[in-house]
Amino acid sequence: MNLIKQIEEITDKCISCGFCESVCPTLEPDGYNSVFGARGRVILADFALKESSEGLELGNSFYSCLDCYACVNVCPAGVNAGVVSELMRELVASGNRGTKNPVAEMIKTSIMEYGNPLGLKEESAEWADGIKFDDSSTMLITGQMYQMMPYTRKINKVRKYIDENLTINIASAMIRHISLIKFSRHFYNKQFRDKMNGDLKNIVSMLQKSGVKFNYLGAEEPYPGMFLHELGYAKEFKEYAETVYNLLKEKGVKRIIAIDPHTYDIFKNVYPEVVKGFKIPVVYYTDLLDLEYRKFNGNITVQEPCHIVLHNNNFKAMDILNSVAEIKLPERSGKSTMCCGGPDELLFPDTAKKVSMKRYKDLKAKSDNVITICPLCYNNLAYDENVMDFSEFMGKLMVKK
Repeated sequence: MNLIKQIEEITDKCISCGFCESVCPTLEPDGYNSVFGARGRVILADFALKESSEGLELGNSFYSCLDCYACVNVCPAGVNAGVVSELMRELVASGNRGTKNPVAEMIKTSIMEYGNPLGLKEESAEWADGIKFDDSSTMLITGQMYQMMPYTRKINKVRKYIDENLTINIASAMIRHISLIKFSRHFYNKQFRDKMNGDLKNIVSMLQKSGVKFNYLGAEEPYPGMFLHELGYAKEFKEYAETVYNLLKEKGVKRIIAIDPHTYDIFKNVYPEVVKGFKIPVVYYTDLLDLEYRKFNGNITVQEPCHIVLHNNNFKAMDILNSVAEIKLPERSGKSTMCCGGPDELLFPDTAKKVSMKRYKDLKAKSDNVITICPLCYNNLAYDENVMDFSEFMGKLMVKK
């Protein structure tokens, strides 16, 4: 089925009831502008397909969708506005509708050229210096998500002082001279980088203490291509994913350990659809932990990651947390959980900030101790020291033997 038919098949089901707007995390932060909500995106997609879209600005509406899939869980017609946004981004990226986003184009160009959205492939492996890994066919794939957070945090801080038109001009210049993106290596929050590196080391330590044998590719580790997929570059993503698969086969990888929900989701659900013959099993690292923990003196609340609970994936992290502490979840939890705003950080940092602050307040109303299980969630919700990544929290409770 071609792309337009796929979109039409979904949009034709919409009864415009507006239930989805009650859970869409981007509608309120964008001033209740309807095109930045789930229903508005479906209506805009339908209009763009049936009417002339010449001169119509489509990109920001669909690019700002967080792909959290909260909408489909309340829609009586089963419409997934997140999937509509994904398909419309593919139309925009292919040049068939609307205007391409220069920042998205810059990210795509960097991934295709350097294998990393910010050209940070070598820097993404520095955290593992001095760690001894096993000669194993099970491979730890970090997805380079923890490693990129200190850079995106610093870059977005700088962007606050830059006019949006200048941001677009800079991105356009980098598309033509993509080597310039490597200057991003100088823009990072050192304290936050140390924190992220510490979390990565905690993950390795917990796995090794659980008796798990695994290897790590270091500077050869491939970025899985999440942004290519999420920004609609279907052709480029397929080409890139095939390259990643060929590398994994060359390295003899028989199993993948993923440590963030986005990497887990893309290898588990997307690669098998676009890469012929991809059958490498993927497991979330928390499912492999076999450790003894002390009880936590207090209660906690948890930011459940969208790419696990709303994308119909599963992991045992919540079971582990429940075994050590009383969990007080916010009203929006489980299948109605609210996104942290993380996926908007590179393209729409202001929207991401507003979404994350709202979610932070919801979580803190339940407990002062907030646990995240995703580096994007941690990056967006870490407004105080009582917000902790799962690896840090459980690392502190791990019984030393």
